[in-house]
Amino acid sequence: MAAVTLQLHRLALDDDLAQTWARSTGVAFPRYTSWEELREELSCTHGVPELKVTDQGGFLQYRAASSHVSVLVVDDGDEERGDCVGDGDVWSLDLWLPFQVG
Repeated sequence: MAAVTLQLHRLALDDDLAQTWARSTGVAFPRYTSWEELREELSCTHGVPELKVTDQGGFLQYRAASSHVSVLVVDDGDEERGDCVGDGDVWSLDLWLPFQVG
């Protein structure tokens, strides 16, 4: 496997999915995760890499190339929390392996 995407936006609609995930992995995620809350937690962590922000058309991608992680955040002022995540909420997390030649 070279990459994995955690589609956190699916948790807003399916509490059973979140509970199944938590039981099987030991990792619990809330129904909604705001980028501001996540960024605040990261600010308390030593050695967090610099994040490059790019507009992805309705989303903002916060990418830390040095740690091979990116966070996709909803960037649409009309989107409200409900059965789906709203403006400023984390849509997904991406983790990938660096490409190695040879």
